[in-house]
Amino acid sequence: MAVCGSGGAAGPGAVLLPLPLLLLLLAPSPRAAAEPEAVPDGASTLAFVFDVTGSMYDDLVQVIEGASKILETSLKRPKRPLYNFALVPFHDPEIGPVTITTDPKKFQFELRELYVQGGGDCPEMSIGAIKIALEISLPGSFIYVFTDARSKDYRLTHEVLQLIQQKQSQVVFVLTGDCDDRDHIGYKVYEEIASTSSGQVFHLDKKQVNEVLKWVEEAVQASKVHLLSTDHLSLAVNTWQIPFDPSLKEVTVSLSGPSPAIEIHNPLGKQLNKESGLNELLNIHNSAKVVNVKDPAPGMWTIKTSSSGRHSVRITGLSTIDFRAGFSRKPTLDFKKTSSRPVQGIPTFVLLNTTGILLPARVDRLELLSITGELLKTLPVKYYPDRKPYGLWNISDFIPPAEAFFVKITGYDKDDYLFQRVSSVSFSSITPDAPKVTMPMKTPGYYLQPGSVPCHVESLIPFTQYFTRNGVKLGVDQFFNEETKSLFLQDLVNLPFSSRRESSSMSWDIAQVSVSHEGFYECVATSSAGTGRAQTFLDVSEPPPVLHVPHNVTVVPGAGAILTCLAESAVPYNLSWQRHELDARLVEPARIRVLANLSLELRAARPGDAGPYHCIATSEAGTASATVFLSVQGECGCPAWTRAGTASATVFLSVQEPPRLVISPKNQTFTEGAEVSIRCSATGYPQPTVVWTRNDMFIVGSSRYRLTPEGTLIIRKAVPKDAGIYGCLASNSAGTDKQTSTLIYIGDLELRASAFLIIDTQRGLLKIRETQELDAGDYSCVATNDAGRASGKITLDVGCE
Repeated sequence: MAVCGSGGAAGPGAVLLPLPLLLLLLAPSPRAAAEPEAVPDGASTLAFVFDVTGSMYDDLVQVIEGASKILETSLKRPKRPLYNFALVPFHDPEIGPVTITTDPKKFQFELRELYVQGGGDCPEMSIGAIKIALEISLPGSFIYVFTDARSKDYRLTHEVLQLIQQKQSQVVFVLTGDCDDRDHIGYKVYEEIASTSSGQVFHLDKKQVNEVLKWVEEAVQASKVHLLSTDHLSLAVNTWQIPFDPSLKEVTVSLSGPSPAIEIHNPLGKQLNKESGLNELLNIHNSAKVVNVKDPAPGMWTIKTSSSGRHSVRITGLSTIDFRAGFSRKPTLDFKKTSSRPVQGIPTFVLLNTTGILLPARVDRLELLSITGELLKTLPVKYYPDRKPYGLWNISDFIPPAEAFFVKITGYDKDDYLFQRVSSVSFSSITPDAPKVTMPMKTPGYYLQPGSVPCHVESLIPFTQYFTRNGVKLGVDQFFNEETKSLFLQDLVNLPFSSRRESSSMSWDIAQVSVSHEGFYECVATSSAGTGRAQTFLDVSEPPPVLHVPHNVTVVPGAGAILTCLAESAVPYNLSWQRHELDARLVEPARIRVLANLSLELRAARPGDAGPYHCIATSEAGTASATVFLSVQGECGCPAWTRAGTASATVFLSVQEPPRLVISPKNQTFTEGAEVSIRCSATGYPQPTVVWTRNDMFIVGSSRYRLTPEGTLIIRKAVPKDAGIYGCLASNSAGTDKQTSTLIYIGDLELRASAFLIIDTQRGLLKIRETQELDAGDYSCVATNDAGRASGKITLDVGCE
């Protein structure tokens, strides 16, 4: 494979691909090896984003050599941090071809196949290449950018920052040039990307790239955690007090900037040097310095850093103790309900998911730190020792800072050693836009029918909404926030305003549309971020025809069938029948015809006639259609004799049976708070559909009314107004049947012994002679003494087996 730089001709086998084709390169192909579906926990991607213009030749030679050592070291580690490898070459104006593979040898081969050629303008398409690397890499990945030019496509920076916050990946820049203007936005976005991702920007000579790669060889490790991440715009000397807990197996301090200097003092105050365990991983004069300490003693360490100009400091370690942070507008223990970024100006909750700590270890507090390391806010963390799974922590709501911030947690491990961790990326709040309001250009309204003017609003923050018509406000302002579910209000002419916050949709409802309602309607939504509005025209016309058809028509073979279709329309209309998208009359004119009342007649129905028939009515107001299903059922032997033998065909007959109902009990008394059951069993074919009514009003299932699949109606916690006549209605295509049961409220009556009631208070026995249906209901047994009162309840059902 070869990639040409801008300004040069493609060599043999060179591939020049325009950016729109880039996505095709991400699909499985000869370039991209198929990867297993199961990715190990904590696995990462090593991505090289490389500038292939001609001036990068020396860099490429060193990167090819350094990559081999990085891969060799990584593969030897007990816990391999790298799952796959990505290569994203770029120049102006091309990005790609892209390689993504789990095979390190394939990655090295593609890297060696790169060659640089040509030149051109100094700015390059680097940000777009970084964006692609983030998109194809795993979360928590290592991305290294090699270039000697500032970015040309810096307008993509916002999208890159969002991806970094979502994927928690680190981006490090190895620059051997910057177009000699570090104040240009095309360069400054490199610093912003590095700062957000806890990466760094290294400025090197062409011959020093290999030194950085030696550091990368050590930096690409699993279980990497962050202890500090700061950026400084000018000369600064800082001293940091950082607790090292026993889980830290290695700590690395990295400083990128002019005249870098690092001092490390152990908990006893002794400054470390090479002889006492300080390892120097990188030391580039006037550019960068990286040192580390292996197996540091637990305690409070002091780290002093200084630089003579703009610089960044990163302190990382190797440990199993780490955390993730998610943001939400309501308390939650479900990370799926959190976001990687908070919303500006809105009370926000934090959900922490810590790893590597066991009881009695705990998180003590959460701090928000500025990019320079200054404390912005401290939030206490409540201790929940019984929570399962352990390690989830809710943080009370706060208003996110206006600036970018890191999240720092401090706590104690199981042996009471103090630990601290910092988020791997900085977080920036989402700045909400004005509400987005959408309405259709035209909304139909039909004369003398209910009408609705719809409006859809999307907003990250609370907003108020109202409608206007021809510039005149309708109703009053309505306020919507996360707590708002639905509102039903009346305006001056009793037209309801309704809303469903779940979909951020609302509508202006009109009880009965008239010509006077026609006109322009506007929906206006206002929040602290601004105002959004949209407009629709309510077009009032006669309604299209309304059709009434039977759902199913069933006949036996040889019988006639009539399919009816009744149309209601205020204006003249045309009605036709279709079968298989053809005029039904043309199928067999001698056997199928349309009658004077526009019904469709089929003579001598056959099994092949079964299926859907479409009734279509068209008028100047519109078109309506309905479907009738014809079922030809029956069972008859149809023998045929010839000299050669006998043949027969069978059609299955399905005998329809109207519903028949049995309801029990017919009459029933109840007391307040009782649970009442009325059984209704239905037979018939096809299986009847059963519905219940109370005083001829249909009953809908609710928390108190439950309808079982067997047809039983259960009323929970009955109240006096539940008394009435309950109807069980069963229907199928063969007919309907209805039976009723009367429910009578009697309150709590104390029973007295009589000729029909025998009460044995010693044995707690109640005997009812000559039981009737009216005796059905709930009976309570109450026992009282000086110590108190107790009661029990039993339900009596009266019916025939």
